[in-house]
Amino acid sequence: MTYRPLLASRTVSTESIGAGASSGVDWRRAEFVLTLLAFIGFFTLPIRLTTIYDGLPAHPLFVHVPVVLIPTTIVAAIVFTFRSDWFARYGIALALVSIAAMSSVFITMQAGAALRSALNLQGPAAKLISEHSRAAHILAVVYVVFTATLIVTFASRRISGGMPTGLAIVDRLLAPRSIFTALRVALVLLSIGAGYMVFRTGDLGAKAVWEGRIQAGHGGLPGGAGQPLGIPAPEAEAH
Repeated sequence: MTYRPLLASRTVSTESIGAGASSGVDWRRAEFVLTLLAFIGFFTLPIRLTTIYDGLPAHPLFVHVPVVLIPTTIVAAIVFTFRSDWFARYGIALALVSIAAMSSVFITMQAGAALRSALNLQGPAAKLISEHSRAAHILAVVYVVFTATLIVTFASRRISGGMPTGLAIVDRLLAPRSIFTALRVALVLLSIGAGYMVFRTGDLGAKAVWEGRIQAGHGGLPGGAGQPLGIPAPEAEAH
């Protein structure tokens, strides 16, 4: 009596997977489309913009996109972990936002590298921005893994819920509920890691601006060394 329900549920799962495989792979499934879009997101890696218009640096503008989108996706992912049924309802939307955030990280990093080259940084300023750049690269790696795990978790939720893709190897790997549970745990850990790296990267960037250590090749910042961007030095006000 104890083993019959388990055996029956397992038989249903196996039959549904077999039925999906026999009917062929539906490449229009959300899982495959999201994976394709994620790969397309990597095409933003070579984009390197220094300015937008009238000499305005692109990096300070672009940085607002990942700063908003990444915390939004990691909080949503943690909520989805405890409300697993939301993966089926809203998983596509969350994955799309995550892919957009991933691409924005790439574009922002390249814009930052272009701005760094244009400023010709020296001394402490160069060291501080190097730390900021390294943190951004770590954030990019962590968030790429986060996005990939999010898509796989979404696929596992659908497949383990009786919606096989028809691709036998994928269905066999992601059908067990234990895999879905493990993926949710991994997603929470990656969310924590991505959240920390967003804070770390932003903190280093803010310190670089606020402490006035970014110096351009033509005379430095308006306030001189040690002054926040856009705030004049006391000596300049006295004159």
